[in-house]
Amino acid sequence: MKKVTLMLALLLMVAPALAAEKVRLLLDWFVNPNHAAIFAAKQSGAFARQGLDVELIAPADSASVPLLLAAGKADLAVGYQPQLYTLVDKAVPVIRVGTLIDQPLNTLTTLKESNIHQLRDFEGKTLGYAIPGFEDVAIQTMLKSAGVDVSKVKLINLNMDAASALLSHKIDGAMTIYRNYELLELKQQGAETLTFKPEDHGVPAYDELILLANASTAASDARIAKFLHGLNDGVSYLRDHPEAVWKAFIQAYPELNTPLNHQAWQATLPLFASDAGKFDEARYQAFAHYMLENKLISQIAPASHYSLPSQ
Repeated sequence: MKKVTLMLALLLMVAPALAAEKVRLLLDWFVNPNHAAIFAAKQSGAFARQGLDVELIAPADSASVPLLLAAGKADLAVGYQPQLYTLVDKAVPVIRVGTLIDQPLNTLTTLKESNIHQLRDFEGKTLGYAIPGFEDVAIQTMLKSAGVDVSKVKLINLNMDAASALLSHKIDGAMTIYRNYELLELKQQGAETLTFKPEDHGVPAYDELILLANASTAASDARIAKFLHGLNDGVSYLRDHPEAVWKAFIQAYPELNTPLNHQAWQATLPLFASDAGKFDEARYQAFAHYMLENKLISQIAPASHYSLPSQ
């Protein structure tokens, strides 16, 4: 009888592991400190306690992520709020289900040695960006807010090489300088910078990183709410144990064990959304109006096309 009882107890212990539901999460880019909260939820067992087995997948091509999600090649994906509107406008069947980082990370940055002190000083200068169709428009919005004649500013696509372009003086300012990475990189190389935040100069505030799901199945997928609960627990665990999770992170990804990534890890800690499932409909619709006014989308969709309600 004791043997039977022991066997039943062992079966009950392993049952949750056997019943774990697989979740394929397609990242927006290679694994980096922006994904620390997701890693913490996985490493701390937060996802497992929700009955989930979460697989992190780095894409071969970041531009293909939404299309792979729409095609059923992943269950969830990390994306960007500005990108969401163009996807919906093009009838790509994806929808926001949660938020990872709930504030912009981008900045318009210049070197202090360039003798630029305010946005107006960019008139007649050359500015770089990496994401056409949003960053170039955001630059123009910021400059117009300061009364700059944007026809007198040269914009060039840097193809994700903003920091080195600034340091080599190929440009006078760059938009693709993230406040939790490239700013640190420039400082590490001895550069003094002056930064302007988009949300302070005419661009509506937005979520930098969001979680996307297939729009045709998201409402009925019970795994999504479980994932968001696990992610919230992961954020709490990360903030309580930042160095312990960092050590586990670099053990899993030793190629990321650099002083710059460690600094980025620390800088990103306060940026994660505490409630991943919260949806601010008014804020999302305000950004939709901004996209429409700048001819980045052809029409504004109902809020239900952009996101599931708060989870």
